[in-house]
Amino acid sequence: MERKQLGMNDILPPELIHGILLRVPAEDLFRLRFVSKLWHSFISDPDFAESHYNLYSAASSGSVLVKDHTNACCVSLDTLFDVTAAAPPTFKVVSLPSKKTPCSLFRLLGSCRGFLLLEEKPANFLVIWNPLTGSSKTISYSHIASEIQPDDAFRYGFGFDASRDDYLIVLSWHDNSYNQHHLDCFSLRTNSWINLDAALPKSISRRKQQLSGWFLHGAIHWLCYSSKDCIDDGILIFDLKERSFSKISMPQQLVGDYPIYLTILRGCLALYSYDIDNHKTEIWVMKEYKVPSSWILMYEIPYGNNLPLCMSNGNDIIALNFIPRYCKIRFAKYNVSGKLLNYSPLPLSEYYNFHRSFSVYTESLFPFPCDIKDRDKKKKTGQECFEQHDDVAKD
Repeated sequence: MERKQLGMNDILPPELIHGILLRVPAEDLFRLRFVSKLWHSFISDPDFAESHYNLYSAASSGSVLVKDHTNACCVSLDTLFDVTAAAPPTFKVVSLPSKKTPCSLFRLLGSCRGFLLLEEKPANFLVIWNPLTGSSKTISYSHIASEIQPDDAFRYGFGFDASRDDYLIVLSWHDNSYNQHHLDCFSLRTNSWINLDAALPKSISRRKQQLSGWFLHGAIHWLCYSSKDCIDDGILIFDLKERSFSKISMPQQLVGDYPIYLTILRGCLALYSYDIDNHKTEIWVMKEYKVPSSWILMYEIPYGNNLPLCMSNGNDIIALNFIPRYCKIRFAKYNVSGKLLNYSPLPLSEYYNFHRSFSVYTESLFPFPCDIKDRDKKKKTGQECFEQHDDVAKD
């Protein structure tokens, strides 16, 4: 009888509970925070969040699509083609972090460690948002936007500087009126904008540029263009630790093609383009980071226009397949030979106008750096809240 009244925390050692919780999906962990003080201490620990993210980031992916001006839709890409599931996959609708009236216009610009970077118009705000926890931070860049002209090169970036334990928003832009390059970074840790002096490679065009960058290996990456004839010719890299630019070349077979898009597939840089003449999507993958000779043509998909999202089950690829003529969009899965395996039953017709406003990410429990400081200050007050939740759990 005494043993039946004991809880899990009384029977299992803390090390084992810690190990079990590490294998629970982030969405479920977020709901389990207040089961007990012990569980809350584990789940709220930044080191636990780091270990959990590292465990899941290589194994699972989620996707967010903007639905309208107020909502976004999240879906686990791993469940899209699960034929053994009891129910078909569905979108989870989440509210975008807008406090403006009338509703703002949002555009997804990138992701990093479970956080998404959004642009909020017309107020010239950037918003960092965790769709799982609902936490967000709004940053004004109106002082920068007011100086940018329509034909100025302008690049967004969002990444994590592990050496400083800091998230950075990077705005790189060139003022064509004065022929000056500007580099501004917003630090979440210091909650401030800083101006950096980092020179662009000389061959980079001062006009035509890809808008948003991709974070990988401690750096932000943009597709870039030569200053000579404005054709795609390489990838611009900004190292967040060294605060410096560099450049790597793309496959020679792609130089001069248009349009070309940059993405990341299973921790590798990838380029994809749509061959209009042959009605197929070609995907090139850089197998070894910063080694141009490691570029390989990995996929040739003869099924219309495809936006590659992620890789699963070995080398199978999940993509957004759309047919502009019929305004049709759907999730599709292909093998390494480019053969269509199947389409997901998840309906996407109402999202067609927003198909470019999407991001692939892994859910995380990471707090903002400023939240960690606030948590320490409010630790005593928080203990009272935890005790109340403990009482509810016992009841």
